[in-house]
Amino acid sequence: MTFSTPYSIPDRPPPELLAELDAAAEALDDLSARAAELTFAMDVECRGLRIELRADGRLQTLTPTELFELLG
Repeated sequence: MTFSTPYSIPDRPPPELLAELDAAAEALDDLSARAAELTFAMDVECRGLRIELRADGRLQTLTPTELFELLG
C-alpha cells in the first residue's frame, strides 16, 4: 500500500530523538525499580491531561513540567 504525503519522512528517526527515547526509557525503568507507577488520563472536567505518580504509598498529581523534570 502506498500513499502520497507532502512531508518528507526519514527512513529512521534522528539520533537526538533516539537518545531522548533512551533517556526516557531509563527514567521509566528507574520508576519501575522503585515500584512507582505513572498513569496518564484525560480529565473530562478540565479537558486536559491528568498525570499521576503512585509511589511509596502516595498518589501525586503532576503537571507536564513536573513530569519532564522527573524523567529528565
